[in-house]
Amino acid sequence: MIKSKPFWVGTILLALIPLLVLDIPKHYIDWVKEVHDETIETVYNSYKLNQAQKKQVLEHILAANHYLMAMMYIKSFLSLILLFLGVYFFIQYKRQRGFEFWRSSSIIILFLTTTTALKIFSWYSFAGNDKIKLLPTSAADTTLSHIYNTHFKGKVVYVDFWGTTCGPCLEEFRNFTKPLKEKYQNRNDIAYLYICGGHEAVWRQQLIKYNIEGSHIFLGQQAYASLYKQAIKGSKDTMVYMPRYLIMNKAGKIVETSAAQPSNKNAISRQLDKYLAFN
Repeated sequence: MIKSKPFWVGTILLALIPLLVLDIPKHYIDWVKEVHDETIETVYNSYKLNQAQKKQVLEHILAANHYLMAMMYIKSFLSLILLFLGVYFFIQYKRQRGFEFWRSSSIIILFLTTTTALKIFSWYSFAGNDKIKLLPTSAADTTLSHIYNTHFKGKVVYVDFWGTTCGPCLEEFRNFTKPLKEKYQNRNDIAYLYICGGHEAVWRQQLIKYNIEGSHIFLGQQAYASLYKQAIKGSKDTMVYMPRYLIMNKAGKIVETSAAQPSNKNAISRQLDKYLAFN
């Protein structure tokens, strides 16, 4: 065991750097998606939004820009400070009697590897609130009918097929999903099912980031396409478009295969109210 306070202080400081540095490229990717790409989409009218909705979207974009840029600058600055201090304490240790280069270097590498692994593990883990439920599924029972009978009997279910890299899908989560749920927050006969395809690690982060309350299923590409086509009664050649919304009534029957999206609040409210009226 190395008995040197400067060594252990320097080692801990250096080990903290990956916890900050690994976030910087992630923040940049989020900036590209949430600021750069979303601004282009909004300007070119890819979303069918009215003026009030466009203003709301642009305000979210500006807020995301300020936050993400601040995080990149702050974490870069803190990483440099930790690097400087870590090297300083290591130099102090080097000047002490009993300096062991290879042993101390091995310990530092071990600490760096451990914190890097912990950071990556945190990206794959899920720690959302108790209103975000991950439903277990298997290839054998992944049908909407089976899912409904297992988890949603007696409820109207609003189904959202989305993808982790689908810009319009994320736009709905950022700006319009929460207001829709607030309208029906006092009802216990409506549920929300989100079926996602794409990258599983990104999916888990997005559930937390956008606080998507409801029931969630992640499927591989083939299983996702199969469930999508089965749900809309498509053929094997049917194209998969995201987002795609469906409504299941209280008997578990798919009654809307192309339901309105949350941003079209009047249309989706009329559709949901129609099926919620039945007991």
